[in-house]
Amino acid sequence: MKIKLLLIFVLSTSIINAQTAKTLQFGGITRNYLEYVPSIYNGSTPVPVVICLHGLGDNMNNFFGIGMNYVADTANFIVLTPQAIYDALAGGNAWNSGASYQGYQLSQTINDVGFINALLDSVTATYNIDQTRIYATGFSLGGFMCQRLACESTARFTAIASVSGTIGTSLNCNPSGEIPVCHFHGTADGTIAYTGNMYGNDPETLVNYWVTHNGCNTTPIHTALPDIVADGRTVDHYLYPNGNNNTDVEFYKVTGGTHEWLYYPANDITYTLEIWKFFMKYTKTPASIINDENEINIEIYPNPANSYLTIQNTKGNNRLTIQIIDFSGKVQYSNQNFKSVTINTKQWSNGIYLLKYSDSNSFSIKKFIVNH
Repeated sequence: MKIKLLLIFVLSTSIINAQTAKTLQFGGITRNYLEYVPSIYNGSTPVPVVICLHGLGDNMNNFFGIGMNYVADTANFIVLTPQAIYDALAGGNAWNSGASYQGYQLSQTINDVGFINALLDSVTATYNIDQTRIYATGFSLGGFMCQRLACESTARFTAIASVSGTIGTSLNCNPSGEIPVCHFHGTADGTIAYTGNMYGNDPETLVNYWVTHNGCNTTPIHTALPDIVADGRTVDHYLYPNGNNNTDVEFYKVTGGTHEWLYYPANDITYTLEIWKFFMKYTKTPASIINDENEINIEIYPNPANSYLTIQNTKGNNRLTIQIIDFSGKVQYSNQNFKSVTINTKQWSNGIYLLKYSDSNSFSIKKFIVNH
């Protein structure tokens, strides 16, 4: 499942070096990831985030080569490329995506959904992030992981795009709402088979699941893409429109395609560009970020905080779950079923903190400062 990738674009040393290797402590484990912030980012306006997830046995450095950073340079979004934990039985880095084979679920004890959400929390504490435009894409096992995020973090992610990875056999997919989904799959994929997938559902079954779940038109709009390059592959695009809450489903069926990431000029299309074109169509509605029906309105005071911080829901009677996360991504405080709380901040270091609050259907984030 390791991607075999040639250079998609003409690379320059200065751009390659712009990626930053970082770590995040989560679940008692040091997690690694690459962060790419385009030079045009200035913090004045919120920007999207695209998370890129590698395949089984691959790593963050190799998968960075899909070239999402080049798109970010002009579209102005932050690219996060995290790395999975090594699975000894699998013999490589593996996401706990729900993919399994003969009863063995890869990296079953690792909370990768939690890690990716914590990574987003940490980045949100540092940069001006548009919470209505959080996207994830991945290849092979990374595609399976994208599907798990769509199933279990539906309220957080705006849209996902998977390549050669479906819903894992061990996963009970129960999304909290609709989400736009795009999938790419080759009919000659010898690793994640187009028919008879041993690790999850088949591509067409996956697409039908999301079409039904999102309430899309069941008859797609079919477009045969021009067969320009003599690469032994043809691409058919299927659009299933009119999903609830603007959540369409798209499917790229690559006849003759293997377990690979297509790119022009070697192929007729570049997956990286098509994925961003899909993502840029979608912005999550504010109601799915902040639940207006329940009238959530959080006040934080004083801000900056010195010795104490009070957090209060000033509207409605609903009780929330809150987390306070420091700059490194560590949870400093959590509370469930709260209406109002005052917290001693004397033991906390000076800096920026993130307050994440949620109910069963929605979440939101605020920043505050501790300054003793």
